[in-house]
Amino acid sequence: MKKRAFKVQTISVYISTTLVLLLLGIMGIMYTGARSLSKGMQQNIVMSVVIGGNTPEADILKLKKEIDSDSRVLKSVYISKEQALAEESIALQADPVEILGYNPYEASVEITLKHEFSTSEQLAELSAGLAKKKGVKEVLYQKELIDTINSNINRAGVAMMALFVMLTLISWSLIGNLVRLSIYSKRFILHTMKLVGATWGFIRRPFIIKNMWIGLISGIIANMLLAAGIYLLGEKEPAILALLPLKELIFTGVAVILFGVIICTLCAFLSVNSFLRMRRNDLYFI
Repeated sequence: MKKRAFKVQTISVYISTTLVLLLLGIMGIMYTGARSLSKGMQQNIVMSVVIGGNTPEADILKLKKEIDSDSRVLKSVYISKEQALAEESIALQADPVEILGYNPYEASVEITLKHEFSTSEQLAELSAGLAKKKGVKEVLYQKELIDTINSNINRAGVAMMALFVMLTLISWSLIGNLVRLSIYSKRFILHTMKLVGATWGFIRRPFIIKNMWIGLISGIIANMLLAAGIYLLGEKEPAILALLPLKELIFTGVAVILFGVIICTLCAFLSVNSFLRMRRNDLYFI
């Protein structure tokens, strides 16, 4: 009967730990997806460098080369006056030249910055520098939209981080209680071993090793469930997979396993120590 109860208790520890780690893994994947989405939004911010009408194309290409050499720039695209006219004619479904008698559009270089530089300060600094370049008529970008996007991203990031910290603390508490309960039934054995001269390290070792395995196996099972969930989600919504880079998913999986091993090991260490510090009479009243 005791052996059966011990097996049920061990299985419940595995299941509970796996569920807690699964929840943490889901949170990690959500955070990864949110980061990828925010990067995509920031990298869709475009700065338009409008070129004066009399600027030779050779000078424009030279300017584009200078822009591409800037470490903040992800890419740039040169749009000639003719290309701009063709694009607008398609959009308006009319030819502006036939109406106005001339091409009203200017050549431009469309700049996309790396996501980490898509801030109002970086854009203002780059804009001021480009405005001084030869042949540049004006530099255009949507400052209010960029401020709104960055503000929303920062707020979402703070909220996600706060939720992650809270979930981590709750996970610590739950796993700690599970590990403590699994050791609780052996508290008198611990005390007896201490009385016959066994060192604390010797007494702790089997509990630490057992709980390391619990954390490792629970982490692996949690990762398998996460992988199955991502696969099924990707089958229904393939676009979601684009927000979950493989490198980030591997990092999340490794973090889940490490968290499970570390927290189970540390909780076992602290729990065994707490029982070893107690006097025998105190063991009856906990």
